[in-house]
Amino acid sequence: MKKTIGSEWKIFTELDFRLLLTSMILLTGFFHSQARGEDKDLYRTEEITISAGDFTVVGDLYIPVKGARHPVVVWVHGSGPLTRQMMVPLLKPQIEVFLKAGFAFFIDDIPGSGSSKGTISNVYHDRTMILCQEVDTLKRSPDIIPSQIGVAGHSQAGVVMPLALKSSSDIAFMIAEACPAENATEQESYLLEKFMICENYPPEEAQKAGKLNRQRYYAENYKDYREAAEYINNHPAAQLLQIIIPLVAEDKFTPPDKSAGTFMDPMKIISQTRIPVLALFGEKDNNVDPVQGVEAYRKALRAAGNKFYRVEMIPNANHLLYSTQTGCVRELMGQVQKGDPDFAPGTLAVLAGWLEKLRKHL
Repeated sequence: MKKTIGSEWKIFTELDFRLLLTSMILLTGFFHSQARGEDKDLYRTEEITISAGDFTVVGDLYIPVKGARHPVVVWVHGSGPLTRQMMVPLLKPQIEVFLKAGFAFFIDDIPGSGSSKGTISNVYHDRTMILCQEVDTLKRSPDIIPSQIGVAGHSQAGVVMPLALKSSSDIAFMIAEACPAENATEQESYLLEKFMICENYPPEEAQKAGKLNRQRYYAENYKDYREAAEYINNHPAAQLLQIIIPLVAEDKFTPPDKSAGTFMDPMKIISQTRIPVLALFGEKDNNVDPVQGVEAYRKALRAAGNKFYRVEMIPNANHLLYSTQTGCVRELMGQVQKGDPDFAPGTLAVLAGWLEKLRKHL
């Protein structure tokens, strides 16, 4: 069943060629990774099943073989029906960095996908509750140091992780990769503009589309809303991204509810966050605005008085922090199809260096 951008599951989408992307991962990345083999001398794995409200969540805990107890990183997926099988091959070099630094690593199947059960309906509420329950469960693991549990994630995780910080006092650090630092309306409009430029639409047309996409969300009157919605709903580029919202009749129109998830700015929470934070952005990310993100994270963390943070722009990196020429969706899809994660130079070194300092700090 297709979801519209108005349903929060689609907000902060990483790519909206979801079925094709998933097929590529299953058919190439997973088997390619298995063919190369894995360094079993580095870790052992334990499958963990967690009850979280109406959800049953299944994930794998990667545990370094050296040492008795470890800090742990809980991975938070971006949007979509993502599973361990899909994502581990794409994250493998990064997971190895965590393990070599002495951190355990936990990754799950999003409910409704893989082995996890349940249906995500209120995406922010449900995913935050699940993450907090995962943290609480890992606290009781004999392999984990309960005061050293952190979260790391990508894209939509940039909303889920801050919300979890408000709900749980057990999260000791956060790593945000290509995460939005603005509300969904702004992020989606950026995505649309950049996608159109990649698809060779004139820049002025891309700017118009972005402007009207914002207008339909912020419109205080029906005339502005209808003008914007009709343009966006009928534009081929927006249709490719499934950026579509039902056009309501005038008597059904109401001004925007600025308290809705669409308008949530995660920086309001980050500006109060004092735990260690690492935020990484790809210079050529065409899904999430990296320039705005770097500035917003630095400003928010300074405002919080945070003493342990690092915000980095990774040169020539895309939304997955892979090396890129264009940062465009079609190039990224080709990289996923290749099935060999190629993190941009410096990405893993920055992560490893920060983790080394973090171990001394925790």
